[in-house]
Amino acid sequence: MSLPPWTPNFDFYFAQMRGAPAVIALDLAAAEHAPVEGHGRRLSLRVPMKEARPDGLRSREEFDALSALEDRLAEALGYTVDGWMIGRVVYRGNTDLFFYLPTADEEDEDERIDSIIETARGDYEISRSIDEDTGWGFYFDFLWPDRAAMQSMGNRRVLMQLSEAGDDPTRERVIDHFAFFEDAKTCKRIAGELREHGFDVDEPTERDDGSWALQFHRNDALANGRIDDVTAEILAIIGEDDGAYDGWGCPVQQLN
Repeated sequence: MSLPPWTPNFDFYFAQMRGAPAVIALDLAAAEHAPVEGHGRRLSLRVPMKEARPDGLRSREEFDALSALEDRLAEALGYTVDGWMIGRVVYRGNTDLFFYLPTADEEDEDERIDSIIETARGDYEISRSIDEDTGWGFYFDFLWPDRAAMQSMGNRRVLMQLSEAGDDPTRERVIDHFAFFEDAKTCKRIAGELREHGFDVDEPTERDDGSWALQFHRNDALANGRIDDVTAEILAIIGEDDGAYDGWGCPVQQLN
C-alpha cells in the first residue's frame, strides 16, 4: 500500500448537470500535488441507489448504507491496489466514486478489484471502468469547483462557526465583504458596480505591495442559501481577471 503524499481534505458542493441536481465531493488537498507521477489511471465505480430522492440525490434512508459501502471500498482499494479516492458524484440516482490507480497495470489487478467489489458491495450492484488519465484531467476539469462553488464551501464553514455561536441565520444583519485589486482604476470601477447593487462601499486603501483593498457592506440574511446567492452576485461583479474576493464576516445574531 502507498499513501497519497498529502493529508486528504474532502469537501462538497452542489451543481447542476444536464438539468439535474448533483452533489460533487472531492479531495481538495490533492490539487497541490496532482498530477502524481506513477498514479495515472482513473478507476470509476458506479453504484445505482435503491431509494434515491425524487431529484436523484441520496435519501436519508439510504445515506448510512451508501456511506458505509464507500468506506469499505476506499479502504480495500487503498490497501490492495494502491487506489487513492479523489472524488464522488451523486446524480440522477447514482453514486459514482473515483480513484487514481498506479500507472503500471499489475497482472492480477482486475481480479483483485473485482474481488474487492464483490466483497464490499452487499446488496448493491457496482459497475466499473478504468481509463488512462496521467494529467488528472478528470480531477481538474470535471470535479474541481468553479469560483462560486468554491466560495459556497467557504460559506458553509463560516455558517457552521456562526451556528456554534448560537446565530440565527434567518435574521438580517450587516455583512462585511472584502476584496483586493491590483490597481486603483479597477478597484474604483468595481466599487461603482457594487454600489449599483446596493452595497455601501468604503474608501479603497492602498496596501504596502501596491495593490488595493476594498471593504463593502450590505444588509442580508444567511439562511436557505441566501449567502451563496450574495457571494455569487459579488463574484459576477468581480470578474476572474478583475481582482480577488476575500470572503465575508458578520456579527452573531442570537436566536430569540
